Amino acid sequence: MAADKVAVLKAFVDMVLGEGQDMLKDFSFDKVPAAMNTWSATWATVTKPSGFTAAEMTLLSSTSAWTGHGNDVITSKRNSYTMWKLGELEVSMDAMTSRLEALETHLDGYGIVPLHGSGTTNTKNWFAKAMKIMETRARVPLFLTYRAVGSGTGQKEFVGDGASMFKSYRNFGAGDIPMSNSNFQTLMSQSPAETMVHMPLALGAIGVFHSVPKEMLGGATELKLDACLLAKIFSGAVTTWDDPQVLTQNPNLNVPANTVIKVAHRTLGSSSTGGLSGYLNKKCPASWTLGASSSISWPSQSNFNNVEGSPGMQSFIMGNQYAIGYLDAGHGHDFEMSEVALTNFAGMTRTSKESIALGGVAEAGSQAASSNVFPADASTDWSAVNLYDMPGDSTWPIVLVSYLYVKKDQSSTNPKTAAALQAFIDMVIRDTDSLAAEFGFTSPSASLRSLSLSAASTIVYPASMVSFTVESSTMAYAGMGVNVISAKRHSHDIYDSDVMQESLNKLRAGMQTPSGEQEQAAGNDAPTTDNMPIVLAAVAMVISVISGCVGFFALLMARKPRQERFGAPSPTDSGSQLYGSRA
Repeated sequence: MAADKVAVLKAFVDMVLGEGQDMLKDFSFDKVPAAMNTWSATWATVTKPSGFTAAEMTLLSSTSAWTGHGNDVITSKRNSYTMWKLGELEVSMDAMTSRLEALETHLDGYGIVPLHGSGTTNTKNWFAKAMKIMETRARVPLFLTYRAVGSGTGQKEFVGDGASMFKSYRNFGAGDIPMSNSNFQTLMSQSPAETMVHMPLALGAIGVFHSVPKEMLGGATELKLDACLLAKIFSGAVTTWDDPQVLTQNPNLNVPANTVIKVAHRTLGSSSTGGLSGYLNKKCPASWTLGASSSISWPSQSNFNNVEGSPGMQSFIMGNQYAIGYLDAGHGHDFEMSEVALTNFAGMTRTSKESIALGGVAEAGSQAASSNVFPADASTDWSAVNLYDMPGDSTWPIVLVSYLYVKKDQSSTNPKTAAALQAFIDMVIRDTDSLAAEFGFTSPSASLRSLSLSAASTIVYPASMVSFTVESSTMAYAGMGVNVISAKRHSHDIYDSDVMQESLNKLRAGMQTPSGEQEQAAGNDAPTTDNMPIVLAAVAMVISVISGCVGFFALLMARKPRQERFGAPSPTDSGSQLYGSRA
């Protein structure tokens, strides 16, 4: 080998086994022990080519005037932009690591606590607000989520499958129907059995809504359809609004000939579907042959339309004239949808809104409690429990119970998540913030709530779990504890939404002022005026002005240079250097 190549080879080995040993830690290697580093002795035994001495290279790690500039010198004083840049990146990475460690310390070492659930769409708004309140009131960082996917999917994810070894995909489930017998048996057939509890939270009505134009009702205030006629419509036997059976029950109905009934039904599993089908199956089994279940094999007729979730049902009915469908009554009332009046066990025909105002949902719950409809043991099979067509003058015939599904054995759950689960269960069962009523649900009776609290007390939590406590009135010192959920903590967005809701309620009340009161206020000779268009026009004007201001501001901002809009990054601002300069 040529002398100059041998010189480079020696310099490389000198580097690797010399100062290069300090680089090994960057690549997860360890240094060669000093006793094993025999390079100097080995090199002494190597036969060098002629002229090697003159070609030998020198490694320098410190400044050496004149000598350091020699042709045969490899010096650490020479650098490249690439190596400098890599060094800068390492410095930035070290700084970022330090900031992340500081953030972890800022979280008091507690860490972010996740809690996840899924199930019925009916409780989604209630749970969303409850979770937001709980996150706001906790000192530790909670991360609570709920997927509104329907009771059927919720039960599937609660039970699990072969891929999960029949372990739940999340921490709790929710549904407006009890766990089906097949799902319950699947849980119980595991070894050991996956025992669960039902915890009733609230009662709610399922209403049947339509979009027949009001002027077609011929002066009637609502559309009336009995259970057998509904069964025929939802099974495809009656397909037009001018069918003689429809006109017999609604003699003033005046629709164009052969106007098709656009039937909307839920896809996948839905507690709303379970409620409607259970009611029709109980009231008119001769006309309803599709069974009682959260999942129905619907007719494939052209007038049948698949929708996903309660929002999909509401959107379809409101977006298509002459449609009919079913959903949580509170959801329909919020959007002021037109409703079908149903006949209850006592022969009284009303809408769900009228029945709820008379306490009809609560009465159905009371009738069920007095009839021992609910099992005393919350861990048994509840699949036969239903509140369809209960006795009572004011009862609503399709009442669902909203349940939490929770596995009894939580001993292997992360202790912090288990504590969050325990706190959430207690929050929604006790409902001290009255959220159930806010979202159109009826609170359970004292005996039913007691049953739920009793079921909650049977859940086995990790031995190391530290439960959350609740501060409802000021507790000096103790209220600042790590595991305290304090009602004294607030968030502006919850406050702001409550203020907006109150304003909306007042606006609705003004829009619904009876015309008779308007006439009396204006005098008998004054023409009757409807203030709804005026209010709507005012709202539209306000929205228009706000939109114009936002658009004008956005235009001004878009025309300014970036630094003028956001400010030039400060050279002393580490955050600006880290994120702004790398953008």
